[in-house]
Amino acid sequence: MPWLEHERYESEFAAETVRFASVTSALDPAARVPTCPEWTVRDLVGHVGRGHRSATTIVGQRLTGPQLSDAQAPGDPDTWPEWLTSGAQGLIAAIREAGFDQPVWTWQRDGTAGFWLRRLLHDELVHRFDAEMTAGRTGTVATDLAADGICDLLDTASALSRYTGRPTGFRELAGTGETLRFGATDHPATWLAERTPDGVKWRYGDGEAAVSVSAPARELLLMLNRRVEPTPDRIQVTGDRTLLDHWLAHSIF
Repeated sequence: MPWLEHERYESEFAAETVRFASVTSALDPAARVPTCPEWTVRDLVGHVGRGHRSATTIVGQRLTGPQLSDAQAPGDPDTWPEWLTSGAQGLIAAIREAGFDQPVWTWQRDGTAGFWLRRLLHDELVHRFDAEMTAGRTGTVATDLAADGICDLLDTASALSRYTGRPTGFRELAGTGETLRFGATDHPATWLAERTPDGVKWRYGDGEAAVSVSAPARELLLMLNRRVEPTPDRIQVTGDRTLLDHWLAHSIF
């Protein structure tokens, strides 16, 4: 399953920013986010907006090292939509100018400007669900976009489980050959992940696995991002459940 087209990432990123802004600006800024209990809604908005601006600087200046923005969410929630959308449009413009394949610093094997659009789209998509769950509901996502997000998450696990810099929440996913299979019931993709001594490796396709997990792509995406529990009413788990529990406990950004 190849990555989506560049134009699709642009349009989805812009649309997700609008959705995220609409939900968060209607919430109490001081409300706790149940799926990120250490954050308030204002913290969540600040995180997303800083991500936009950090990536824009990296791409715009063609940086070869990390650059973190210290931008804070504005005090008035009514201004959040403009603040968020301007940040998103700034990143889109920077990537258009640089080119999707422009080499820049990333923490992934994909060292291109386009990485930042795809990564921040999927980060914001999950945080839009965080905001919706804070509001007491759960929204939708296109099936192919959810499947793309699973690929992005597995790439993240692969990179951070072997990262030799600062400690990451994924380092404990290195293993001795344990295998997990994730299958979407509403999409043709199946993902096979292996925990090797050098970190996580994954590929598309079926195969033998110690534990198999199947559900609609949206549910798999939310479970792998630890936003929903793998309860029998929404996700089917067969095989060694402890491997899935270990994966979820050690796949923390």
